[in-house]
Amino acid sequence: MSLTIGERERTRRAPGSGTPPASSGGPGARRVRTALALARPLARAIDWAPLAAVTVFLTALVSLVEVGDELSAGTALNLMRVGGTLLGGAAAFALVDPVAANAGPAPVPRWVRQGLRCLLAGAVATAVWLGAFAVVVSRLPTGQLFPLSDLLVEAVVCLGVGLAAAATAARFTSGRQAAIAAIVVQLMLVLATVLLPPGFQLWPPTCGYGHWYEAHRFWLVMSPLPLLWLAAANRDVR
Repeated sequence: MSLTIGERERTRRAPGSGTPPASSGGPGARRVRTALALARPLARAIDWAPLAAVTVFLTALVSLVEVGDELSAGTALNLMRVGGTLLGGAAAFALVDPVAANAGPAPVPRWVRQGLRCLLAGAVATAVWLGAFAVVVSRLPTGQLFPLSDLLVEAVVCLGVGLAAAATAARFTSGRQAAIAAIVVQLMLVLATVLLPPGFQLWPPTCGYGHWYEAHRFWLVMSPLPLLWLAAANRDVR
């Protein structure tokens, strides 16, 4: 028996008829789904030990320094700056992928994998820093100026430099050497900014005084640079 035109169309559209269903969403939606599916295995593959060690150390530091007394503003500033630097260095280990060099072509682009590693480690490091900030604020005298936004910009720059330096080093070497190289670069940049002449203070010792506002305008303007560096370093290796 011959089929009518309408019956032939229904047969072509029926499940199992051999015609693949139209994909829901475009390439962007597929990339998002792929990234979400990758997040769990990448989280298991990341070396979390350095971040865990820094978390324990920083928690002890902000809790035990001048224990029993209120923190001075200068001490609190130093604690948060040390914490930002340490967390930036520890997060660099998240970009270490020792098997990538021998794994051959991967179904997911390198920039997606490395970008997810950065997001996961950066989110954890930021959460730890915010927790330390909350502890420090609880120990300050009532009414003490201690602006979250300004200090968070400092921490984000430290974190971004650590991740970007690690991403760059990971293009040339595998293993922990990449993270160690990133820590060296980060410490050199911090030291260079600390040793600037007094007229160019980028780490003012007192909140709200001296060069505080000028320094933090500088940090705010500079904050996209580590992120641009990171994006360039995470691009696919040709």
